[in-house]
Amino acid sequence: MAFSASWGKGVTFDEIDHLATGYNYWVNHDFRLSPANGDFVKRWASLPLLISRPKYPSIANPLWREAEWFNMAYIFFFQSGNDPAALLLQGRAMVALLGVVLGLAVFLGARELFGNGGGLIALVLFVFCPHMLAHGGMVTTDMSTALLFFVSTWSIWRLIHTVTWGWLVMSTLSLGFLFLCKITSIIIVPIAVLLVVVRLIAGPPLVWRLGPKRVILGRGGQAGIIVGLVLTHALVAMAMVWAFYDFRYAARADATDPGLMFVKSEASATPLGPYVQTAMDWCRRWHVLPEGYLKGNEELLTTTDRRPSFMNGHWKVGGWHAFFLYAFWIKTPPALFLLLPLGLAGWWWFERQRRQKGEASSPLTSSFYQATPFVISFLVYAAVAITEKVNIGHRHILFLYPLLYVLAGSAILWWPMQKLWAKVVVVVLLCWFAGDSLLIRPNYLAYFNGLSGGPTQGYRHLVDSSLDWGQDLPGLKHWLAVHNPGDRDPVFFSYFGTDSPDYYGINSQRLPGFPDWRKREAFPYVPGYYAISATMFQNIYTQTFGPWNRMNEAEYQETLRSFEKLGDTPNDAGALTALFQKYPEKDWHEPYDRLEKLRFARLCGWLRATKRPPDDNVGYSILIWKLDEHDLHEALAGPPLELYDSPAVNFPNGI
Repeated sequence: MAFSASWGKGVTFDEIDHLATGYNYWVNHDFRLSPANGDFVKRWASLPLLISRPKYPSIANPLWREAEWFNMAYIFFFQSGNDPAALLLQGRAMVALLGVVLGLAVFLGARELFGNGGGLIALVLFVFCPHMLAHGGMVTTDMSTALLFFVSTWSIWRLIHTVTWGWLVMSTLSLGFLFLCKITSIIIVPIAVLLVVVRLIAGPPLVWRLGPKRVILGRGGQAGIIVGLVLTHALVAMAMVWAFYDFRYAARADATDPGLMFVKSEASATPLGPYVQTAMDWCRRWHVLPEGYLKGNEELLTTTDRRPSFMNGHWKVGGWHAFFLYAFWIKTPPALFLLLPLGLAGWWWFERQRRQKGEASSPLTSSFYQATPFVISFLVYAAVAITEKVNIGHRHILFLYPLLYVLAGSAILWWPMQKLWAKVVVVVLLCWFAGDSLLIRPNYLAYFNGLSGGPTQGYRHLVDSSLDWGQDLPGLKHWLAVHNPGDRDPVFFSYFGTDSPDYYGINSQRLPGFPDWRKREAFPYVPGYYAISATMFQNIYTQTFGPWNRMNEAEYQETLRSFEKLGDTPNDAGALTALFQKYPEKDWHEPYDRLEKLRFARLCGWLRATKRPPDDNVGYSILIWKLDEHDLHEALAGPPLELYDSPAVNFPNGI
């Protein structure tokens, strides 16, 4: 379901980076490009490319030597003679396999707690979850991270009760791969610590099966074995990280070539804390971990608190503690909000009955105790998500959903389940859940529940990777072919994403976007179709970040006056065109560059203030208005309808 839904979707923001960088790792053995942000999925998803052998750009390219990874990825996809669709399908098929494994793990985890019926309930929820289907069809870090967190947590819990070769191998490998996923993998440490504490307090016997079977009853002996397991996991994880980097400290393919550089750090990067910086310096000095791994994690740690965020009509850099709570509320299918409480109540009743009958006298016979890894990992991960303020996407709490689906399997224990009406209630809730998913297909990323107004209202609540990750260029091409045949009306397009409008033959005048790879040319705004990515509409990744405000308005009017000094009025399309023809570019380039950004932001502010809904949309992520001369005059020359007293934040150098 995830893979087939992805066929009609274009490149999402990170996909070209992950596939191009992973292929570069395999063929060039160079680890400077986009290090330590999805290393596992980069290698995994690009494995089929070792068979199809697409052409990688020349490593003599200055962009490769300067580690400009997004630019190199764009060249690899769209300017090297490769088939972008084929590259995507190969990588997405590999990620879909990870989703299948996670679905199996969810079924097995729920079955262990609640039997086959509970396992099937959990599996239905997982299979139809719009978020699992969205990220199960993208070459991004999120599905791999959710899978490895789930398997690591569960296998660690099983291992500290029964030490077998199978659980040891699964636990060490999943943990090693988890640390190659992304920096959030460190959350597994407090999860594992709490699992060990609960296990030692409960004190059930530890069974040793590496050789002759032994049963360790004393907590001292159990603690000793657990310490040995911790050391084993640490050594294996470190070895796997080194193996990923070819057992080489230097990130450069040729350590003797000083021209091979890491990408320059952002000027606005936040310095590391003193303890973290000391640890990083120590690891570098003694080559504890590979250079690429250290550099990548350092880059992430110094830029995460500078991420611009949008939530429900508010803008902020660094985000809000309530962001993920809000995202969870509006992007979770409502059927789960009903099914989960029913199941948990039934589970409590079931365990209470068992205790009264003396059937759950020890921890190992209690399903509450057996559910410890799922409950603890949910609580710890949710707590960290609320504490942190990297609010660029609902996807960062993707791991919470498989845990909830396992626990929702408890619906099979609902106490009236022996009666037909109770079974009907559970089936109806499951059908509602599945129906929600089928209605949004194939636009799974744009799922918003009815409590928020549904996907058509999604752009008012959240943008970026919660809704709009640049995935709908194929849909826009089809929409234009149907609604604007022969390019009879001008099309203006502001795009957020790393796909290529030129590749799809989208004939449009490009408005400011992110990344801003468009060819710069001067043009007036005229009546026509205005297609705006939801993320750009909410003015996230621009120098005018946030709502239209008095500072923006003053700069806009000053820029208009600079044109008027040349004898023309840029509010008039004909006059602006004549101006560009009359004067050399050097006379109008700088003020026009300011005007270009400001007039787009003013247009979006006017549309937001009028609360004029889009005339149509593509995949709910590209919003389309047809504007006439009066609309454009009101938006660009009339009194500003959206006018905040101050900007959301002042960026001295933009974003």
